[in-house]
Amino acid sequence: PEVAAVATFAKGKGCGYCQKKGYRGRMGIYELMVVSSKIREMMFQGKSTIEIAEQAIKEGMTTLYCDGIRKVLTGLTTLEEVYRVAKTTEQDQKALPIVFEEFLAKQAQA
Repeated sequence: PEVAAVATFAKGKGCGYCQKKGYRGRMGIYELMVVSSKIREMMFQGKSTIEIAEQAIKEGMTTLYCDGIRKVLTGLTTLEEVYRVAKTTEQDQKALPIVFEEFLAKQAQA
C-alpha cells in the first residue's frame, strides 16, 4: 500500500508511430552478477543455480525482474512490459521487499 501511494505507474496511450504500444525508443532491464570469491567457490562445489542466485542477491545482485519493477515504480515502463520480458522466480519474490524499501527510502529523501 505505501509503495502504490507514491509510485508513478505508467500506461502508454500509443499512436501510429509506436504501433499503439506507447513507447518511444528503447530501455533495457538488466541483471548482472559479480562473481565474488564466495560465488566462485559455490560454482566449483557444484551448488545449484538457485543457491548461487540466492547468494548473489545477498551480495547485491539485482535480478532482471527486480530491475524491471524498479523502472515500473518510477514510471519508466509498465507492468505489462516487465511481465512480457522477465519471468519471476522465487528469488525475485524474496527480493521484492528490498526493492520496495529502497524505493520508499528514495521517495522519502525527495
